[in-house]
Order: sequence, then structure tokens, then C-alpha cells
Amino acid sequence: MATAPNLVVAGEPGVARRLRKTGRFPAVFDAASAAELRALSKSGQVGSPAAFMFAPGFVEDVPGAGVAVLANGLAGSGFTVLVHGFFTERGDVFDPKVRVTGRQLRLSELLATFGIPESAPPPAPQATPEPRHPTPPRPETVPTSNAWPSRPTTPADRRTAAGTTAPVARRGRVVAVASAKGGVGKTSTTVSLSVHAAKHLRTVGRAGTVALVDTNFQQADVARYLNLESPTILDVLQESGALSAQSVRNHLAHLPEIGLYALLGPPDPINADPALINSALYRRILAVLRAAFDLVFIDTPVAELYHTTFTDLILPEADAILVPVEPNRVTLEAARSWLRAITLPQHSRGGGIDPEKLSLILNRARADVDCGPEDVMDLLPGWRFVGVIPDDREWMQAVNNRRLGDLRSSPDLEATLYDILRVVTADPVFETATPSMNGRHTRWRQLLGLGSK
Repeated sequence: MATAPNLVVAGEPGVARRLRKTGRFPAVFDAASAAELRALSKSGQVGSPAAFMFAPGFVEDVPGAGVAVLANGLAGSGFTVLVHGFFTERGDVFDPKVRVTGRQLRLSELLATFGIPESAPPPAPQATPEPRHPTPPRPETVPTSNAWPSRPTTPADRRTAAGTTAPVARRGRVVAVASAKGGVGKTSTTVSLSVHAAKHLRTVGRAGTVALVDTNFQQADVARYLNLESPTILDVLQESGALSAQSVRNHLAHLPEIGLYALLGPPDPINADPALINSALYRRILAVLRAAFDLVFIDTPVAELYHTTFTDLILPEADAILVPVEPNRVTLEAARSWLRAITLPQHSRGGGIDPEKLSLILNRARADVDCGPEDVMDLLPGWRFVGVIPDDREWMQAVNNRRLGDLRSSPDLEATLYDILRVVTADPVFETATPSMNGRHTRWRQLLGLGSK
């Protein structure tokens, strides 16, 4: 019988925790990033034999130490290495010795890979030190099916056939608001959606499960929109050791009356040093936020095709991207070119993003500019539109007075925001309309095919 290896799970602490509880491995370690994996290697804690698993949450924060390089090197050194199919889908090429799994990996398949019969008794624990960054235990059972999730977990996934809550590791959904043009209302849209999502989830007993992240750190307008000042991402930088859900949460601004948490950008451009604040840092933070929140909204800088925040953070990490466009024919034509570029395959110098991740909204719509929803869809055929946000005076007053968090939306605007949330969050909680929306069926919603829900 094969000796069970010490297992290193890179990029998915929830999986490491569940595998640790099976008792089938002498030790199970987790590493969130290449830097942590390097530190774990230097520590000498991982005894022989050893095996490695790489999951989509792994942060490649060391130059020249991407997943393909690490996996191929480890496999060439005789280690058993598994990588999630996500990496081949993005274009990574692996040595034949590296096992590439599909979207789902069953526990029985994983054990068989290491020569461990599913019914075999657990090995006697060796005198192996605790993992460098142990994950706090949570009361949950070990799943008998999937060793790691095939997609972000939603509240619907946590329900069993009997209608009870199943203990599944949380993997929050990341929704980014992005555009290749500035001034189209990215920040205001991100803040409005975050506020509405947090308020609604609070009313259904899920308070404190929405986070807002400002990655536009050179401008950092989210703090101004919410009338907040601290803490900021600079406080996260002062955190010693590995990031954890609690350490990051301690450095999030909080609006308790809404139930919204926010990671604010630096207070001024002088402190917005890209050598310190960059996509690698945000990816480390995002990996933690996914485990702590159901929804994470991201405000982005101008999403030019070769902007590193967009290419290294938003494109690989966002589960959904909402694109605001304005009723301006010139900028709509530019948006059409940008959308085509980011959905081209990466080997064609495109962004390689799945078009299904993209949703468009017409922002600041006006009846007097000769560019309505029909014109927008004529100029941007084939793209999914999920809403029209009118040029609203009350909303603009709320922005100028820094009270977006207190804004009471009109029934039409509220219905629009819920339509958007229903699509981009994939959370069934937004399927149920509030009483103020029942029976509403405006012309633009007919045009967009949203019906009268």
C-alpha cells in the first residue's frame, strides 16, 4: 500500500481544511500565494513524500513563479502534482507528469491518485509541525463528492435536497464594474449596487456579507462617495504575517446601518505607490475576501487592455464584469472595439475573457440626446444589456452631498438595480422582487427582454 503523502494545497484554504479533516494524510498544508509557498518550502515543515495541488485562488506574486513553472518543476523533481483545469483554460502548458483535473474533483479520485483506497484506515499522524498558516476550524463535515468546488459557491449551493443548510466552504462571488473610458459612472454604479445589495441582504438575515473594494487607488473615490476616511489599504500593508479573514476585516471601513464593508484606497496620490499597492496585493486580499463575504464588488481604474490592474486582477478574478456605457455614439463605438478586444483569445493579444461574464448597462440615459436603448443595442449588437439607469437629479444630489448610502431610490431605479443584481450576482435572493416592483413593466425593460418580474 502506498504511503500517504504530506499534501500542500495551494490557493484554496477551504479545500485544505476539508482534506485535513479526512485524516488520510499525515499533514495538509495550505499556501495562498507563491511567496507563502516559497516560505513553506524554506521552513522544512513539509516532509517526504509530498504532493501538491494548485487551485484557481493561488496568487502568483513572485516573478517567474507562475503555476506552470512551479507545477512543472515539482513534477520534474518526482512529486505528484495536480492542477485545476482553470489553468489550462487560461493557456498554461504543463508537463505530461502533471495531472490536470476537470472542473470537479471527487474525493475518491483524489485519494486514488495517491494510491489510497477510499475505505482504507487513516494513516498514523507523523510528528509534523502544524501548518505555517493554519486555517481556523469550522464546524463542518467532510464532503464525499467534490474535493474542490467547480465554481463560486452561492447560497443556493448550500441547500441540500431536504432544504437544510449544507456546510460548504464559502467562495464569494466577485463582481467588477469596468470600462475603457473614464467618466461613465463606474464608481457611482459600483457604490450604488454595493449599497443596495448590502441593504437587501441585511433584511433577509445576511448582514455583513457584502464588501466593496476600491482598486482605483490613484483616485480612490469610493471613500468620498461613502463619506469615509479610514481605515485604508495602507493599514493592510502594515499587517505583519499572512493575511487572514480577521486581519483584513479589521482594516475595512464599515457602514453598520447598511451592513456594508469597504476596502478604501489610500487617502492621497502621494501614498498610492504602485510598487506597494498593485494587482498582486489586491489578489492576495481578494482571496481572503472571497472566504469572508458572499459578494465582493470592485471599482476599477480605466480598464485599458494593457492596464495591469485590469489584465492581472480583474480579467482573471472577476466572476462577472458590469460595463457602463453612456448615450454617446462616439464612445459607444469605442466600447464596441474594447469589448471585442477583451474577448479575443489571449494568444491573439486579446483579454481572453468569456463573453458570458460581461453585462452592459446604459448609464445616465436621457430622452433629449437622440441615443436611447434601441440605438445603443444597434451599435453594440450581441451583447447582454441588463438595465438603463436614467440621468437622475436626486441621485446626483446624493453624490454631491456624499450620502449615497442614505439615498432612497425611486421605484424605477430600485427595480433597475435589482434587475442588475439578479444577473451579475447569480444569487437567488435577488430573484424575489420587493413589493414596490410588483407589476412594473417599463418600455426599456421590454426592450432589454427582462419581462415584468
